[in-house]
Amino acid sequence: MTDETEKTSLPAPSPAPRRARSVAGGLALLLSLVTLIGLGYVWYLLSYKSHIVGLDVTRSFQAQSQALIQLNTKIASLEQTQAASRKAIADLAQRQASLATANRPGRHWRVRAAADLLLIANDQLRFQHNVPLALLALHQAQRELRRQDDPRLLPVRKAILQEILRLKALRHQHTSTMALDLVVLARSARTLPLSLPRAFPEKTAAAANPAALPFWRRAVDGIWQDFTGLIRIHKEPVHERALLAPKRAYFARENLQIRLYGAQLALLEHRPALVAADLGAADRWIRRYFDVKARSTQAVLAKLQDIRQKNQALKWPDISQSLHLLRRLSRAAS
Repeated sequence: MTDETEKTSLPAPSPAPRRARSVAGGLALLLSLVTLIGLGYVWYLLSYKSHIVGLDVTRSFQAQSQALIQLNTKIASLEQTQAASRKAIADLAQRQASLATANRPGRHWRVRAAADLLLIANDQLRFQHNVPLALLALHQAQRELRRQDDPRLLPVRKAILQEILRLKALRHQHTSTMALDLVVLARSARTLPLSLPRAFPEKTAAAANPAALPFWRRAVDGIWQDFTGLIRIHKEPVHERALLAPKRAYFARENLQIRLYGAQLALLEHRPALVAADLGAADRWIRRYFDVKARSTQAVLAKLQDIRQKNQALKWPDISQSLHLLRRLSRAAS
């Protein structure tokens, strides 16, 4: 009897493997759902970040293009103002010629016209820093005093000649070295290194003895390592330099060259305010889109700072001596 009861009780342990299989299936289903959710979240983050970066770069280039358009309009308005000033001087010369033909011998009106021209030259140099227009006014005043043919005006003519030589020396000194330096900097912009994405630190090595961990712990650690390897979260401050796509690197270099050549043009036209504005914009552009840690970039920034200091420290000569002498002689003659 005991043997028969033992034989009949042997098949009872069969439900245990079925329960283990159901648990393993549930665990596999749960892991697959977690993996699918993680992949969907990673896809959403990557698509959203790429969209945001593209919008930021597009807005930045639109702002720069608008700034260039405004700068071109300002340059056009300044050129129109200079043309109007030249036209005013030409009209003044024509009026002087008409007065000379109508009121001969005409001795005093030439002196007054020369005084007005000297005053225009002083105003243009002191307030506008416009060397070409100041030189034009000085030459015209010298011509009028030469036509006067009065020996008492020789000290005034000598003072005007010295002032003309000072302005010509300033013009040569102002454009000879700094303009060449700006050309060299504009050409070096083609080889400056752009700012590249940062390399994230590598992950630490795994545990020394992973076989000692339980099976479920090793499975969870493996899934977590695979999930965290798909995405890297890196917090950066708001003022971090913008990263450019390889296709937009050409526009970054061209914009920098436009700024430097614009500073050179303003330097040749003797407009120190416009030179300072273009140099400041070029400095900000380099610090935003180029690698400031590279030696070549640091050398360009140092050269730009040197040119800005030279432009600010430029001393404009005093050309008021001839005007004071002419006024003194006019008061003595009257």
